[in-house]
Amino acid sequence: MRSDESVRFWQPAPEGTTELVCADLQARDRPPHLHEEWQFGVLETPSKLSLGAFRRYSAHAGDVTIVHPYDVHTEGGELGTPPKWRMLYVAPSIVSRLYGGTAPRFRSPVVTDPPAAAELRELLRHSADGNIPGSEFLRLVARWLEQFLLRHAENLAVPQPVAAVERARAYLQSRPTQAVTLPEVGAVAGVTISHLVRSFSRAVGLPPKSYHAQVRLAHARRLLAEGKSATWVAYECGFADQSHLSRRFKECHGITPGAFQAQYRAEPDPAVKSSAA
Repeated sequence: MRSDESVRFWQPAPEGTTELVCADLQARDRPPHLHEEWQFGVLETPSKLSLGAFRRYSAHAGDVTIVHPYDVHTEGGELGTPPKWRMLYVAPSIVSRLYGGTAPRFRSPVVTDPPAAAELRELLRHSADGNIPGSEFLRLVARWLEQFLLRHAENLAVPQPVAAVERARAYLQSRPTQAVTLPEVGAVAGVTISHLVRSFSRAVGLPPKSYHAQVRLAHARRLLAEGKSATWVAYECGFADQSHLSRRFKECHGITPGAFQAQYRAEPDPAVKSSAA
């Protein structure tokens, strides 16, 4: 990690277990990745959000970015500068509960709403600085989410994905701790392997095996947040060993599993920045 880059995760409300995760991210060239949770982001500098294989969006300080669970995405800066993001990751169960039991839809993954962006930015800043109790953060975030969903979520028709791709995607998502083979996924999808790889990569943004690796990494992050040992998580999520998990986790998140757990369990401290070790 370069000197002008930093990554920090923290637990904003211990009473919320792992349903909420917060992060300050200042890193360029993050590889395509995904999360099990909804991601709501605000930024300090003009940045770019990429979704899937072809969708690219510009985002600014008055915007809130939204990434659905399991959507492949990456964040980047403009003019070669590292983007500065504040992120809120929210369990799908919370979002669905606040939206009447269903998953919301948005017309765009970048919503221009300066008051909402400023409020979320301040909530995350106060949480990072340790200036807001966890129970109060839970209450304020729930209120922010409810108001944001009321203003911007719509009853839009759900895009109909290619059936074979969706079967393969659902199959891979349901196996975060199991090894899978391309012939196995192709059989589930009902298409040839070459057709599967081509159509899946075009629709999702990664080929099936790479997508499954990201599903396993996202699950590993949640298990690490729950306090499971890196050795156990590596075994549970199908990595060769702890070193293999550590390499892949650092490639994706910019820090090792040990550094992630140390940050996540630490008392709030605004001076804390990530270590690449």
